[in-house]
Amino acid sequence: MMKKNIVKKDIKKKTKTKCWEVFRCGEEDCPAYKARNPRCWLISGTCCRGELQGKFLEKMEMCLDCTVYKRNLDAAAMKTTCSVIRDQFRENKRLFEKNEEEIKHLSMELAISLCEVFEALRKIASGDPTVRIPEVSEIELISKLKHLVNLTASDIGEIVDQSHEFAMTLAEHFDVLHRVSQGDFTAQVTGGSQIEMLGALKNVTNEMIRNIDRAITERIRAEEEIRKLETLESSILSTIPHAVVGLKKRTIFFANEAVETVFGWAPEELIGQNTRIFYRTDEEYEEIGRRFYPLMERGRTHSEVFPCRRKDGSDMICKVSASVIGERLQDKGIVVMYEDITKQSMTEQALEDSEKKYRDLYEKAPDGYHSLDPDGRILDVNETWLLMFGHTRDEVIGRHITEFLAGENAEVFSRIFRDFKQQGSYENIEYEFRKKDGAYIPVLVNATAIYDRQGTFIKSRATVRDITERKSYEAKLRNAAEEWRETFDAMPYGVLLLDPEFCILRANEYIAKLFNMRYHDIRGKSFVELAYDEKTASEGRKVFQAHQVLNSETFEYFLPDQKRSFAGSVTPVFHEHTILKNYILLLIDITESRDKEQKLIQSRDAFLNMLTEIDSSYKELQDLYHGIIHSFVNAIDAKSPWTKGHSERVTRYAVAIAKNLGIGERDIGTLRIAALLHDIGKIGTYDAVLDKPGKLSPEEFVMIKQHPAKGEEILRPVQQLKHILPVIRHHHERIDGDGYPDGLTCEDIPLFSRIIAIADSFDSMTSDRPYRPAPSREYAISEITRCSGTQFDPQAAEAFLRFLQNEM
Repeated sequence: MMKKNIVKKDIKKKTKTKCWEVFRCGEEDCPAYKARNPRCWLISGTCCRGELQGKFLEKMEMCLDCTVYKRNLDAAAMKTTCSVIRDQFRENKRLFEKNEEEIKHLSMELAISLCEVFEALRKIASGDPTVRIPEVSEIELISKLKHLVNLTASDIGEIVDQSHEFAMTLAEHFDVLHRVSQGDFTAQVTGGSQIEMLGALKNVTNEMIRNIDRAITERIRAEEEIRKLETLESSILSTIPHAVVGLKKRTIFFANEAVETVFGWAPEELIGQNTRIFYRTDEEYEEIGRRFYPLMERGRTHSEVFPCRRKDGSDMICKVSASVIGERLQDKGIVVMYEDITKQSMTEQALEDSEKKYRDLYEKAPDGYHSLDPDGRILDVNETWLLMFGHTRDEVIGRHITEFLAGENAEVFSRIFRDFKQQGSYENIEYEFRKKDGAYIPVLVNATAIYDRQGTFIKSRATVRDITERKSYEAKLRNAAEEWRETFDAMPYGVLLLDPEFCILRANEYIAKLFNMRYHDIRGKSFVELAYDEKTASEGRKVFQAHQVLNSETFEYFLPDQKRSFAGSVTPVFHEHTILKNYILLLIDITESRDKEQKLIQSRDAFLNMLTEIDSSYKELQDLYHGIIHSFVNAIDAKSPWTKGHSERVTRYAVAIAKNLGIGERDIGTLRIAALLHDIGKIGTYDAVLDKPGKLSPEEFVMIKQHPAKGEEILRPVQQLKHILPVIRHHHERIDGDGYPDGLTCEDIPLFSRIIAIADSFDSMTSDRPYRPAPSREYAISEITRCSGTQFDPQAAEAFLRFLQNEM
């Protein structure tokens, strides 16, 4: 049986060439002028090359050399041409046979009638005026002759004078007709006569001879045309690029030259062979017979794509076209043409595969898709759209899109869609769609318009994205922003954001109460004018001169009205390339104790806000700097009771590993800070995720995996911590590349990140978690040993195991 994967599509026909296009013909009276039919050689009465042409048989010598004929002579055109030639030849043959039959009949009629006339004349010559003969005859000449004889007999006196001339003229006619009957068509009646009828008889006789001569000439020409047709058929078959064979009882009796190109067989090798030679198996040979012969009995022709095999044994795909020769298939035979379409089939298969992939991508796209007509009715949707809203395709196609919109969304759509058809696109339009179960779902729609060549709107194409999760996050972010503001205002010290001219951009509630002003009234005022009077203004300006405040500056500020002293810290924030952007000003009440400078920031949220914007050195506040680091570590650990003390323990383990590796004290100091702050990114993680007692969902795990990159982002504005940013970012990378966030391997991971990874994992394995109790210390040691070289750096792991062994 034929394999199912064989492509059964016909190859698309190439574009045909019209004669009036090739020759730039201007013969408007020509039947082929501006005609869509490219087969001009089959059109009678054409005006090709300035000459009026008749049938194809009369002009085929000219057509065989014509460019249009050669370009358009494919298998279908050849078949049509041969059919027309056959019909024209049949018509010529029919006319010849008809003329031949008429000549025979006329000759018999002529002989009989002449006998009657001669006998009548003999009687008239003998003096019998009563003789009469029937005047009815199919030959007009004979009818007139008989009429003349009868007239002669009725008027014998007049005929006697003319009898001699009449006899001589008839004798000449008889002689001429005799010569014609012998095949001499040059014979003509030449004698003159005073008798009008004899003159007419001469003209009719001569015209009849000329007609017979023309009929014979046409017959000879037709026979010549038959010989030319045979030559033409041979020429046509030799010019066809496809293999053509003639079959009778599935045995080859003819093969054109192209069979060698297509199959590799020489034509003479195929004569007498069975067509099994063209097929791969006996089963396929029988299969094509079962397919073709019943269809050809009914329809005379049939075409189909079928697998074949070349002489060298290689497989190929052919378009097999067969046509019946003669009237009955069982008595005659068939002509079969094999067109090699292997490459085209492979191309079509590739196109089908590509279309299938495209369709699958369209239907399974992560976003929904719909297309609307100019009235807003749905033309098409993909599978994602249907799954998103719970409908079937039949339930939505043809319905108006507003039927699926919630509440006022329908009015919004109508207004936007009207403008959209003119503008051509819209982006990020939010709607609420109603699902089949009645629930509402927020979506984000982006659309573009499609126009025809005249600029008329045809349809839209739009992507529909479910933003339920985004809306949820936005709500959480709004709540978080409110919590941040409440925390910011709850700080027990003043925080201000100043522009480069020291005008107040933001201030917390502490500042508003300190200067007894409303928050909105403070914004936009100069801090120097607000905080200093005329006596102290020069001192304030000195502190806040832009060209002097290039690094963090500290100062003391005394508020006379309230008799309170403040410790101030002003820090510049720069764009790239050291371009000044803002200042951050902190005011801490140091009235009771000036040594409490380490309490500049006691809140995790306030310090986070400072870390994202402060980019300066704290060399003068080194002690305060370390205090802040530890305070912030406490804030990190306070995120969850399960992580309390985690950062301190990880730092202790990391320092122990570094000492066992022989790292210097200065570098150990850097490692200590990095270890303390390695989980700073968890400040941006919801407590509910950190404290979740069960297994994290994929989305929650993705959120957790973001904390190394978030930590790097939080600390990036702080220039003094710039050197530990890679350590923070990569402390969850693995030696084998399966870590995150960047999948680094081996030496590409910073050494301190590799050290912290071991310390962090060991402490996590030996601490309780909401989803499990702490495993044994021995289990954690076995895991460190097992994962050495894959998850953990081997040298760092060995150093840590030495430390644990000595500690025990």
